[in-house]
Amino acid sequence: MTDAYGSDINLPGWAEQSVWGYDPLLQCYWAQLWRDEDRTDRLRIWISTYHLIPTLDLLVRLVAEAVDHPVDDVYVAMTT
Repeated sequence: MTDAYGSDINLPGWAEQSVWGYDPLLQCYWAQLWRDEDRTDRLRIWISTYHLIPTLDLLVRLVAEAVDHPVDDVYVAMTT
């Protein structure tokens, strides 16, 4: 299985570098987040495949909690 997926997170304050995706080998989701003012390769928040996040819904809820934004806003930011 080689259908890895990745996409931007278009959330205000986090949109410049933040990304999320799906790891088909582990069959789970992940996210890497930087604040827009961060000017480094060092991640601010990493929700990784080590936690085996099995659904997009769970990933959205974890990102929302980590960045203190409403779940609905994070869902739209990740899927549009």
